[in-house]
Amino acid sequence: MPRTTMPVTGVHADGTACTHQVNQRTGRPKDSNSDCPGRTGYGATCSACGETVTNYLKLLVTPEVTKHLRQHTSTAPQAEPTGEAK
Repeated sequence: MPRTTMPVTGVHADGTACTHQVNQRTGRPKDSNSDCPGRTGYGATCSACGETVTNYLKLLVTPEVTKHLRQHTSTAPQAEPTGEAK
């Protein structure tokens, strides 16, 4: 069974991933010649169900990711015992 992941990444206003280096204070790209419109927040998409969590602060996305991933582990089927009790 593949591991369920939900990586947090920077996002633009249109929801696309922002992979450029940006100024931490302003969110604007460090490279002024870049076509990056600037980072407006952070997002994470679950690899198992596709649910997306977004917010303007990474600090607020991280607990939501943890909460969501716990839902997947609590609903996972339990392993069947393989040996017989004597």
